[in-house]
Amino acid sequence: MGDGSTMALAAAAKWFIPAWFVGAGINMAVGVLKAGYSVAEELPIFLFVFAVPALVAGLLWWKFGR
Repeated sequence: MGDGSTMALAAAAKWFIPAWFVGAGINMAVGVLKAGYSVAEELPIFLFVFAVPALVAGLLWWKFGR
């Protein structure tokens, strides 16, 4: 089932999730530190910004990582 391209896609998705978490965290930090939003205001945005792409990557990892 898994040729080289699907395994590469699964590996990329696996590495994307923690990298995206860091990127979304930096986005949240900029919102709090530079734009003046509170953590409580930024947290729902962080969760959405992180969760949607991470969910897609997780599904790709699950589907092609076997």
